[in-house]
Amino acid sequence: MSVSSLSAKSSAESLRSISSFGSAPDKLAPSVEGSMVWKNSELDPTKYVVNLSAAEVSEVRSAVISIKLQKSAPEQISKDNFPLSKDFSAKLAAVSKQIHEGFGVAVIRGLDAARFNDEEAVIAFVGICAHTCPLRATDSYANQTLSMSPFICHVLDATHRKVPHWAKDIGLAGSKITAKMDFHNDRFSGDVLAMHVRDDGGAGNGGEQYLASFWSIYNELLEKDPAVLETMAEARWPFELKQKDAAPYLELGPTLLFSKGKPICQLVKAPLLGGLHIPRDPSMPDLSKEQMHAIHAVEEVAQKVCTKLDRQQGDIQFINNLSVMHARAAYGKTDEPSTRHLLRMFLRDPQNAWDKPDAWKHNFDDPFTPGRRQEIPIRDLDPWRKISGRESHG
Repeated sequence: MSVSSLSAKSSAESLRSISSFGSAPDKLAPSVEGSMVWKNSELDPTKYVVNLSAAEVSEVRSAVISIKLQKSAPEQISKDNFPLSKDFSAKLAAVSKQIHEGFGVAVIRGLDAARFNDEEAVIAFVGICAHTCPLRATDSYANQTLSMSPFICHVLDATHRKVPHWAKDIGLAGSKITAKMDFHNDRFSGDVLAMHVRDDGGAGNGGEQYLASFWSIYNELLEKDPAVLETMAEARWPFELKQKDAAPYLELGPTLLFSKGKPICQLVKAPLLGGLHIPRDPSMPDLSKEQMHAIHAVEEVAQKVCTKLDRQQGDIQFINNLSVMHARAAYGKTDEPSTRHLLRMFLRDPQNAWDKPDAWKHNFDDPFTPGRRQEIPIRDLDPWRKISGRESHG
């Protein structure tokens, strides 16, 4: 049984049971090389933006119309029933190669020309992703009370919405607030983070997105402060996992893993430190001085090596959630809601997916459990209900 499967135990029991499992690997992986090691302007838009032709946009529109005429539920969309030409489908499959074996970043551009409404935009997003990374994750709450979650999250400003009485103690997740987010990877959420820019919020309103190669961060820390990496690799990080209508529980695990020599980062601050609207439960243990140092060290290097993601309306962004950290600037104004609106999914491509460490394979695989019901919210009418389970983002 892996440490991650101890969710039914109390926090104290989890801490005791980790004692024989919590050591770091005997040896850190050597420095890594390749296209996924980049800094600053070494990753420029000409290397990761994939432009759609007018004919390809027309293909997407036709496929969307086909789904609507069939009256197929969006969660039933697959590569098979979202028809694209052989060449176009191959072009999207090549994007997956770029995400897994290249820079770890890709942006599909040009979809804004289709002028889709909300429903059509969601269908197009799901359909294009089905040809790129065909498996969609649910926001999994394995063995918990909330077993069904949307595979699309609306990332937007919900801070001005009236809070229902029943939701007054729930709080808003990072995807629903306008505060800045430090560099992180979304823990056990999916191999690939996909986002569709419905509205970038307008010039001068913030919300810029930033990316940092964790492989570059790893190489620098390996040379200058390897103790940080050793701390990250220890399965002693005290993640607080929220539950719906129940007390949170403690899950101990690492923030750094390895896949055949590839460093995998799963460092996310919200379940370790608490968030602006979802504070950490006082029953949870504090992070150690070494863990706090590691968090600050990773953020410092990330800010030094990062690049601003080139973003335009209609873009579909793909980010390797195992090797590329992401962050965002604060956005919007305090006196009125921001129009910034992104759709978010987590994906996997079985053809290109990295192997996962045996001890944590279940955690990575669980969001892709076959047969789990999915649903698709065309509009975000209820920003509280779906975030009351465990929070692994931000």
